[in-house]
Amino acid sequence: MLDSELIRLSEDDNQAEVRLVPNKHAPLTIVDLLELLHVEPFNQLSPILTNIEEAVTQINELTGQRAGAEEFLFILAERNNCQIEISLSKDNMQAEVNLTAGWGDQQVSIDDILTALNNRNIHQGIDKSKIAEQLTQLPGLSPGKQIKIIAAQGLLPIHGKNAELKRQVSLARERLLKPQLKADGNVDMRNLGEIKMVQVDDLLIEKIPADEGTKGFDLLGKELLPKSGKDIKLQAGPGTCIDPNNQLRLLATITGQAVEVRGVLQIDDMLTIKNVDVSTGHIEFKGSILITGNVDAEMMVKSSGDITVMGFVDSATLEAEGDIIVNKGILGRQVVNKNRHQELATKITAQGQIRAQFVQYSELTAIGDIIITKQLLHSVTNTQGKLTVSDGFNRHGDIVGGSVNANNGINVVNIGATSGTKTEIFCAMQEDEIRVQVQDRSEELKTLVEDDNSLWIKINNLPHKDKWKHDHGVVTEIKEMLYEKNRFNQQRVNNEVELQQLQLELKQYYQVHLIDVGKCIFDNVTLHIGSASTVTQREHGPCRVIHKDKHIDFYYA
Repeated sequence: MLDSELIRLSEDDNQAEVRLVPNKHAPLTIVDLLELLHVEPFNQLSPILTNIEEAVTQINELTGQRAGAEEFLFILAERNNCQIEISLSKDNMQAEVNLTAGWGDQQVSIDDILTALNNRNIHQGIDKSKIAEQLTQLPGLSPGKQIKIIAAQGLLPIHGKNAELKRQVSLARERLLKPQLKADGNVDMRNLGEIKMVQVDDLLIEKIPADEGTKGFDLLGKELLPKSGKDIKLQAGPGTCIDPNNQLRLLATITGQAVEVRGVLQIDDMLTIKNVDVSTGHIEFKGSILITGNVDAEMMVKSSGDITVMGFVDSATLEAEGDIIVNKGILGRQVVNKNRHQELATKITAQGQIRAQFVQYSELTAIGDIIITKQLLHSVTNTQGKLTVSDGFNRHGDIVGGSVNANNGINVVNIGATSGTKTEIFCAMQEDEIRVQVQDRSEELKTLVEDDNSLWIKINNLPHKDKWKHDHGVVTEIKEMLYEKNRFNQQRVNNEVELQQLQLELKQYYQVHLIDVGKCIFDNVTLHIGSASTVTQREHGPCRVIHKDKHIDFYYA
């Protein structure tokens, strides 16, 4: 065992030195020298293994030789301060500090880390409180152990909110789902309240403007531009005007009923008639129509606004540029047309929504949603929106027979019947259209990037400013190029965000467009969701039916 007095600190106190005489201290092992480093203050220094191995080899080789009587100096250990390493993520949005605990008593301060970040040109997004909190762990670490600190984070841009049109008046279609309370507290399903009329100067819509969003930044100081919120034009339909004192308000200019036609609110005169039958003839009216009774067989009603029927529609044709609301039911039957083909006698077509309590043997076509509160029987139903067949309490709401096609999904209580009535359901059939939109937008973005890069090369190849700064024509051309470059930049940001939204919509398409069943799907129901289809061979309880990997899956509640 070597004498502990052989080892000492160097003059600057940063190294451990040992002086050895081969003929006196041999034979020597690595363990002998390491034991000298186990005592203070040498245990605060980092062993230099290559030096230790060299000392052992040299001392043992010189034993018994002439040179073995000489004294040799070896450096066995040295102070290694805490090491600071900065790693930056590929997108320059996160900086990680790796601290390796050192050999010695010198600790790292926040200023040391800030200096290291500054040396990497990182000046923004630094979280000093988090650094200080993590640094408290350092004294407890053994030499050579590491801790990692997320010391700085970039800030993603906050995209602007889209403009919003807040409607301040109710539409006739909303009335159907608001039965009135009776004095005894029960609900009167037949009394839906009066039809709301608007007066001159009533506020119809209040517009919430879009905002520009908030810029972000990466850790190297690059600005990340937000996408501006999309504007929505506040349009004045017939019977309305934009408030001359406030361009964000839409006012009524006449007394009448509020109607939404292709997304534009208008105030219609209202034609009120008791029944539509052979005594009245067909009805075609530029405005909304209120029928307080029924529409009889083979009659036709056309409106540029809403059609509201308080009673029944039986084997008739209704067409509206707004909504069609039938408070009771829509009835029909199968007939043979002039080509001797079977068709349905009742045809209901709306540019907006269709709402009714029950429907049978009828053809329904809507751009907006279709909402049936009780039954949809043996009918052909098409909507670009969502189909709901439910009373809202999961008690009534049956689709039996016929064919249903709802682009945006279906919410229903029961599909089919215990008798195995053939029923066909189509849902979410627009995936290919969205895929084409994604491809088209990708091509547009690619072309935009190429044009942007070409313009940037042209700008960079301009001669020195001194050669053209007095040439008005060249100055004008360069200003146009810079304007075009800024336009490209903004358009590129907008296109990238829109492409991401389309890609997300495509990715989540079947998570959103699906069939929710509150009670039961009976056998002999054909289900199509996108490219997947199946025919039920048994009853399925409450479930969600989705498209997954080109197959129909049932998830039970």
